[in-house]
Amino acid sequence: MQLLSKKEHPFRICQLTDLHLDPYPFSVADQETISKIQRLLASTKFDLIMITGDLIWGKHSADPKETMKYFYAIFDQINTPVAVTYGNHDTEGLFDRETIRSYESFINHPADKHQRFIVHDLENYSLQIVDHDSGKLSHVIYVWDSGAYSNDDRFGLYEPISREQINWFEKLPYDNSVPRVDLGFIHIPIPEYAEAKNFIFDGQIAEPIGSPEINSGLFYSLLKDANFKAIFAGHDHDNNFMANYRGIDFVYGNASGFNTYGKIKRGYKQIDLYEDHITSKNIPFPDN
Repeated sequence: MQLLSKKEHPFRICQLTDLHLDPYPFSVADQETISKIQRLLASTKFDLIMITGDLIWGKHSADPKETMKYFYAIFDQINTPVAVTYGNHDTEGLFDRETIRSYESFINHPADKHQRFIVHDLENYSLQIVDHDSGKLSHVIYVWDSGAYSNDDRFGLYEPISREQINWFEKLPYDNSVPRVDLGFIHIPIPEYAEAKNFIFDGQIAEPIGSPEINSGLFYSLLKDANFKAIFAGHDHDNNFMANYRGIDFVYGNASGFNTYGKIKRGYKQIDLYEDHITSKNIPFPDN
């Protein structure tokens, strides 16, 4: 499904993250997650739903097909594109990334993926937002699958973004001489979030930054792209801050699922893309 922007209002994104659904039929906590999202979709109009990982507790799911099918069905009520990337918990079970990606076929209105690149079973892609009137490219969204665990003590707990994923980003054919406001989504925060936490301008930090110990250099590539303005992560449920470090916004989504740890009130991140800037804010789900 094509992503279209209109000059009279911002392109609005709903970032959902860290849902942590157990196998269907859902627990009381999971039912609350589903109910809150359904009410949100019924009351608020978005131009894109972006889900940034840990949709399920993979280690609890012998077969997540029914869980994913039921979850994706809640987006059928809206005519809004949906895009997904995955987290470390999604494939802790007996299935791989390719299998869990195949369940995206249950999404009735998937956002059109461009420049897809799969390496080590991790899918990276871009989303192109086009001006409704002129047909010109107005924004690019970059999506990296940050993988899961390194399984190698030399690298620490989490695997870093690979050199191949960075090369993919650097070689994309977008004309960056034309000014745009572009952004990216990822599940596991990159190491520079630990520096960015010193420049928080909104939101909370209540747990350590859960990034890879090895810095593979993605941030350097982002800095070289003058159009890249913000990166959004998930993963750390008690962090939902917004910070600016070296001219790029480092942002955590707001954990959305009730079936997991965390003291921060559950909700979502609302992201508004304008022609020349970007804003974001945490919005908690209503209590009733």
